[in-house]
Amino acid sequence: GNVVGGDESEIISRVELHFTPVGGGETLSFAFSDPDGDGGVSGEAQRVELGADTDYRLELRLYNDLVTPAVDIGEEIADEAEEHMFLFAADLGNYSYDDLESDYVDNLVGEDLPVGLVGSFSSGAAGSGELRVVLRHLPELNGTPQKAADLPQLFADGDALPGDVDVDVVFELVVQ
Repeated sequence: GNVVGGDESEIISRVELHFTPVGGGETLSFAFSDPDGDGGVSGEAQRVELGADTDYRLELRLYNDLVTPAVDIGEEIADEAEEHMFLFAADLGNYSYDDLESDYVDNLVGEDLPVGLVGSFSSGAAGSGELRVVLRHLPELNGTPQKAADLPQLFADGDALPGDVDVDVVFELVVQ
């Protein structure tokens, strides 16, 4: 993107989750929207409704709708793949990454780690719970990468994470 000084790219007012059944079928799309950005009125997340015991391809799209035309933040995250990582927690399913930094940019720093713009989500048995989506911004610190292979495990364990939060959204998840 054409960002001066870097940080307006981090304004994310809409997060879309697109679930496409691997075995074929219609893509299911759900969004979190925060029309006035951080502060003010809290954003609203649509309820995510998925079929039980189904494998989905999950694509994330992120936008800043506070400017016209809207900015595709997903492109900016891809451009800065080595500094970003999505983390997922779901009561009723399992997430796995299907992308690497090298899918978007030359892998110059550290290991070629996942990003999370594209992944797989396998739903479990019917029930209801939550799906939490977090995006960490992990720029190098004193020349050392903060992004590391163990971040998803640290997140799952509830441990402190490096970097800053760009997105932290909880969707109600219904599997039926």
